[in-house]
Amino acid sequence: MIQIGQEIHNRYKVIKKLGSGNFSQTFEVEDLLGINSSNLGKRKVLKVLKLSYYSNSKMREKVVELFQREVEVLKQLTHPGIPRVEPDSYFRFVPNKNNQDDFLHCLVMEKIDGLTLEEWLRQNNQLITEAQAIDWLKQLIVILKEIHPKYLHRDIKPDNIMIRPNGQLVLIDFGAVKALTQKYIIQQITSQNTSIGTLGYMPPEMMNEQEAYPQSDFFSLGRTFVRLLSGKHPSDFTQDLQTQQLFWRNEATHISERLLNLIDFLMEPDWKNRPKNTQEILLSMIDLLMEIIDDNHNYYNNILIIRRVKHSNYNFIKSGVLIFSIVLNLFLIGLLIKVDYPRHVVVLLMFVVLSILFISLVFPLEFPLFIKRVYKLLLSRKI
Repeated sequence: MIQIGQEIHNRYKVIKKLGSGNFSQTFEVEDLLGINSSNLGKRKVLKVLKLSYYSNSKMREKVVELFQREVEVLKQLTHPGIPRVEPDSYFRFVPNKNNQDDFLHCLVMEKIDGLTLEEWLRQNNQLITEAQAIDWLKQLIVILKEIHPKYLHRDIKPDNIMIRPNGQLVLIDFGAVKALTQKYIIQQITSQNTSIGTLGYMPPEMMNEQEAYPQSDFFSLGRTFVRLLSGKHPSDFTQDLQTQQLFWRNEATHISERLLNLIDFLMEPDWKNRPKNTQEILLSMIDLLMEIIDDNHNYYNNILIIRRVKHSNYNFIKSGVLIFSIVLNLFLIGLLIKVDYPRHVVVLLMFVVLSILFISLVFPLEFPLFIKRVYKLLLSRKI
């Protein structure tokens, strides 16, 4: 099939194999030509359709149709959260020139630098925070907002979401994409152990009715956040036998109830009970963020109140110390007036008076400690 180091389509040099799925294999390639100079030598992803798994001619036609649909979808969508493709990204490649009828369907697309969210989770060995969850959920909803007017993704999961070094999420693998204008039934493909969607992330309607809706992507998105927030695969959790609700919240105790409710809303077993569209989810997120802001506002107000009380106590102590120092200075001055001390004693007492006054004004809270230390010093020297 495809070999490392092989030159494809007189333009792409195969660098390494990236992965293999039910429908295709992916390779990292180097663009030796490029439409313009910016593409020259640039690394890209080559996706090659695997038809060897399908002996039935009708099945092969359907798989090719899915692949070509992915090409058309990616050409129409322009968003930083979706891999870019160029007008000539799709082509047929003949690996054996002696057999022109044996060709491969190929698609070249932007190579996303970064990790999938599944890889990120394993590499960091930690759950995402609530702030990360809100940011990532918002990004993915905006990407779906770009897709859903015409298409459904139908295979959202951590393995199909990548994160760039700058934190931008990218939804990848549009091989299972479906046009909203078509009623495409997947029964034929699933009959050969090749399913569209992934167990644990696949909504009930795709498993039972073999049909998908925009709300089907919401369900898979919710299950994706179950994985990210709990660290466990959704299939590892039990479900309520009657309601089919997933028991997963105990594994995400670091997340607020508001966000947990939103995730469960996305995963309602009946697709009709899920959000109607991406706008409804974004509005729910705005409400969520407003509640968080209100909570933070109340929190900081409480801190300010505590600080004001502390500041009032500080001022009270400061005033008391100052009054004490003034009384002490008046007492020392009175001693100087009434008693006829030697000259050097008078100078010494005046120095003490001025020192106490200065310290009490500049360091009012440290004044009692200063007095205590001076007293101990005088006792130790037996003056």
